[in-house]
Amino acid sequence: MRFFTTILSLLLFIAPVFLNAQSIDSLSIEAAATPFQLSGAVDVYYGYDFSKPVGQDRLYTTQAYRHNEFNLNWGFLQADYATDRVRATLALHTGTYVQANYADEPNELTRLIAQANAGVRLAEDLWLDVGILPSHIGYESTFSGDNEIYTRALMAENSPYFETGAQLTAAVSDQVTLTFLVLNGWQNIQETNDAKSLGFGISYTPTAQLELSYNNYYGNEAPEGVEAKRRFFNNFNAGYTFSDRFSMGASADYGRQELFGSNEKGSWYAAMLLARYRLSNHFALAGRVEHYNDEDQIIVVTGTPAGFQTSSASLNFDYIPANNFLWRFEARGYDSKDRIFYGEEETEGNNLLLVTSFSVKF
Repeated sequence: MRFFTTILSLLLFIAPVFLNAQSIDSLSIEAAATPFQLSGAVDVYYGYDFSKPVGQDRLYTTQAYRHNEFNLNWGFLQADYATDRVRATLALHTGTYVQANYADEPNELTRLIAQANAGVRLAEDLWLDVGILPSHIGYESTFSGDNEIYTRALMAENSPYFETGAQLTAAVSDQVTLTFLVLNGWQNIQETNDAKSLGFGISYTPTAQLELSYNNYYGNEAPEGVEAKRRFFNNFNAGYTFSDRFSMGASADYGRQELFGSNEKGSWYAAMLLARYRLSNHFALAGRVEHYNDEDQIIVVTGTPAGFQTSSASLNFDYIPANNFLWRFEARGYDSKDRIFYGEEETEGNNLLLVTSFSVKF
């Protein structure tokens, strides 16, 4: 709490500097505009994992990470600065999601950074942004309240939530946007080898109801001093809004990589389908079915013969007392080919999670 109080005080202190800054003619800043904005979110939860994981850290997830415990999943404070020519974002965060997802970052201070990037408009509808950025991959976002279901799909948990590098974004038309990226690697802030990775994305919105996108990633995932292991990953997303009450989404992943300790290549794939129905202004139901297959254990290491071949189904209920507040309940079942869920008594091939959460965005 002291951390966020300190950060909030700092942001409130520097805000007048931005708000009272003189207009810079070369950047075409309008005096009447307010370029600085402060926002944030809090997502708190209680989850019960029926495998009763030893040490209370839940396996194969970063969201609702702790078992039988009230805790903060994700909280962040974000400062944005934007004019017609330049923009910047600084967001700091904490919570059990950060504890799980940033565990491989060697610098403890960088784990506190959700976003830190600056951008410039090079031409009409063409932006270059550099720094720590949100991932260009996937259907679901990091903040629970922006998604149809509280927990994230297996494919979302096992693809990047964030990226570090340079991103070129071009709005080709009202329907098509292209993204080109040069990155440090697959979800890492600090570089792990001399190589840089590449990414590409295209989103297509032919109608107000339909959204389509394709994203990819290519890079060397071997640490420094180890023979290169190249990864090529593809992600497809589709979303359709049938009415102001009913919407559906689908996503599919396919990746290949050279295996460690072998000259062979391995692959993994995943697919997900979800739907949400708004019962009224204050209540909504959503469901999701999915499968993730990583027999070669490239992304998810289980140490078992069949690797991570797991299906999951979720049912989510929302109570929405205000536009920026969600009280959520989710029941989620897992079924795996191997006995991969380690509990207090024995290892199981299936599991059940019950979780409830409060989330507020401001």
